Amino acid sequence: MRKIKGIEISDLTIGTGDEAQKDSCVAVNVRMFLRRGDEISHSPSSGPRMVIDLSRRECIAGLRYGIPGMRIGGLRQILIAPHLAYGEAGIPGSIPSNALIRCEVELVELRTHSAFLPQDHLPGKLLMIGHPDKKGEQYSGWSFIVHENGTASLYFAQMTKKKSGGRPRFCQIPITLDPRTSSTLIQQAQAMLGEPANGCLPWESAYIKQAGATVTDRSNGVRCISIHVMEQGHQVCPYAVPLNNTAFQGSTFYEAILSIVGPHLQNPSLAK
Repeated sequence: MRKIKGIEISDLTIGTGDEAQKDSCVAVNVRMFLRRGDEISHSPSSGPRMVIDLSRRECIAGLRYGIPGMRIGGLRQILIAPHLAYGEAGIPGSIPSNALIRCEVELVELRTHSAFLPQDHLPGKLLMIGHPDKKGEQYSGWSFIVHENGTASLYFAQMTKKKSGGRPRFCQIPITLDPRTSSTLIQQAQAMLGEPANGCLPWESAYIKQAGATVTDRSNGVRCISIHVMEQGHQVCPYAVPLNNTAFQGSTFYEAILSIVGPHLQNPSLAK
């Protein structure tokens, strides 16, 4: 065991391939655990796979400091102090404040860039929904990602109390669905685009205007919900739906989504 900069390193398996350096770009499989042993849910899109440029701040500092020296094929345990992980803020709904994090890291390969490749994504389809802030409610938006295997995550921002500075904090809520439920949602999302009454606007059409993360209906300026069905990083069925479309709001698909995410949003009005 070695200790450096607030981390403890234990090599469980010594790799036999090339060695990762401080400026390497690495593809790694990472499992994270809280001190009490609970595993932290990973991204539904890529599972445990991460692609990290160790010379940049693309992940928590404890991983950047703990991976150099590993060889391809190696498996390493890295115990990370809170200040090199998620700190006092944590991630509400997922990682507590001042949490010590234990990571199991497998070095898969060294790369020349940090872009995700098709093999970095989990096999199967993925549904991504971006619900924008409503007019006059800056932190009413949320994002929901679900893989057909049932793993899902809800992301949203909420304002902290004034005594905490009144700043927004990022929340990540892991959700587990029955794979049949998630597969049905993905099928329904794809079917929605074929129903003109639902007001779906094809992603590449002239009707959509994008400004950063904000998507609007170009004809009237109404904000849109973005919906993407993807498979291993490739777009399968991307489109947007104006927030004021009542047919979409009354659809079985949208009501099912709200029934899943609504209870996890602290302010019930966010799910409307």
